Amino acid sequence: MATGIKVSEIEIVARVAHARHCANFIKENEIFVFDIDGRLLPEKSTANLCLGMLARIQPALMIAKERVEAGLEPLPVTVPYLDCYDTGIDYGGMGKVTVNLSTRQAE
Repeated sequence: MATGIKVSEIEIVARVAHARHCANFIKENEIFVFDIDGRLLPEKSTANLCLGMLARIQPALMIAKERVEAGLEPLPVTVPYLDCYDTGIDYGGMGKVTVNLSTRQAE
């Protein structure tokens, strides 16, 4: 793998870059942390659980695992941001949350 980090040492972090009127009270700079197998690590996460946000992140987690298994960087640089399914208050929804994906060495 290009990073030199063992697969078991990789965590994927979804940091909240933007949060507006979130019904689950998710706030900017909170995080969701996952292992490389896509399992949420609640003891390392600070954001409230949101199934809508997790559903948006899940495909990226599958891609990251596949890329690691192929010896590539876990996250492609082309899609660093993901947003929740809520359309946002401007479009008849309740709120909107956007996360920025990154990787880190497991602590």
